[in-house]
Amino acid sequence: AFGDDWKEILAIAYCRFTYRCPLKNIPFRLASSFLPELLDLKSFGDKQASGILNRIGAKRQQILSYMKSFIHEGDYILMDATDITSQSKQISLARKGYSSHMNFDTQLNLMYIYSATSRMPIYYRLLPGNIREVKAFKNSLLEAGLKNAIVVADKGFYSADNVSLLQKEKLKFVLPIRRDNVLINYTLLIKNIFKDGANYFDHAKRPIWYKKQELEDNLHLCVFLDESLRVKEEADYLARIKTHPEKYNLEDYHERKNKFGTISLIDNLKGNEQEIYETYKSRMEIEVMFDGMKNILEADHTYMQNEQTLQGWMFINHIALQWYQHLYIELKEKNLLKQISVNDYIQHLTDIKKIKINNKWYFNEYTNKTKQLLVKLKIEI
Repeated sequence: AFGDDWKEILAIAYCRFTYRCPLKNIPFRLASSFLPELLDLKSFGDKQASGILNRIGAKRQQILSYMKSFIHEGDYILMDATDITSQSKQISLARKGYSSHMNFDTQLNLMYIYSATSRMPIYYRLLPGNIREVKAFKNSLLEAGLKNAIVVADKGFYSADNVSLLQKEKLKFVLPIRRDNVLINYTLLIKNIFKDGANYFDHAKRPIWYKKQELEDNLHLCVFLDESLRVKEEADYLARIKTHPEKYNLEDYHERKNKFGTISLIDNLKGNEQEIYETYKSRMEIEVMFDGMKNILEADHTYMQNEQTLQGWMFINHIALQWYQHLYIELKEKNLLKQISVNDYIQHLTDIKKIKINNKWYFNEYTNKTKQLLVKLKIEI
C-alpha cells in the first residue's frame, strides 16, 4: 500500500512498539538498532520523521487499502470506540466531549472495528470529540466496506435514544443493560425458580441458564445466569462488608443478592442465545486491545499540532497495536499469559542485539531467562 514509505513506516512503528517513544526520540532509537542495517534504511531526524507522518496522514486511501487487506468475507466483526485526550487547539477534530470517565477535556473519538474471527484490530477512524459513537458506526462500516457487523457496546452505552438510532440506521447490535434497569424482571430469581423450564448452554466449561422475552420493534431481552459467577460475586460482596463497611452493608446485600451472576442483553439479532452471549463476551478481547493501546503503547493522549501529522501518527499506532495483539494472541494460545506479559515479551527480546566485531555482525550475549523464554515460544534465533 505504501510503495515509497514502507521502510520508514516500519521503522517508526518499531520504535513506538518497542520503546513507546515520542517522535523526537525515534532517531536515537534507530541509531542504536539493527533495523536500519536490515532494511538498508538511511538515517533521518525528528523533523524528517514528522514529515513522513504528515505525508502518510494525507494518504487515507492507502491506509484504507492496508486495513482492507485484513478484512475477509464472512468475518465476524465487532465495533467500539474510545476517547483520546488532545492538547491541541489547531486540530479541528479536537472538541470538548464526554467520556465514560466523566472527562470533559478536549478529545478525539477513535472508532475501531475488530475481527472476532482473527482477534485483530482491522480498521480505525478518527472522529471529532463531540460526535458520539452511534452517529459514526454506519459511515465507518461504509468506508471499511463491511456489511455484516455487530455493534457491541458497554453498559453505559444503552439508552432508548441510542437503540432507536441503531434501529433507524439498520445496524445489528448486542447491548448489555445495567442490573437496575426497569426492563429486567427479577421475580423468578427472587422466588428461586429461574431455572424452572429454562434452557442452558455451556460456556468456558460452565452452564449458563437463560430466559428470553420479546420486546417491541423486533428487540429481544435475554437474562443470563451464571451460577459460578453468582457464588463468586456473593462471596466477594460479603467479604467487602468486613473490609469496607463504609461502602458495603448487609441491607444493601439483600437488595442486590438476586441480581448476582446475571447479565442482561438487548439485541436485534436472529442468532440463538448462546451466539448472542458469546458475541457479548467477545467484547472482552476489544477491552484487552484498548488496554494495550492506552497502557502499553501509551496512545491515550496526543500533543500533535497538525491534523495530517496526527492521522499519520494514528496509523503508526494502529500497526503497533496489531503487533501488540499478535503477541498477546501468541502468549494466550501457549498458556503463557500468567507467566509473562506482552511488555515482558518485548523487553526480553529487545535484549537480543547484534554487535559488529572486525566488520562482521554477531549476536550479543543474553540471559538464561531470555533463552528459556525463546524455548517456550519456540523461537529460533
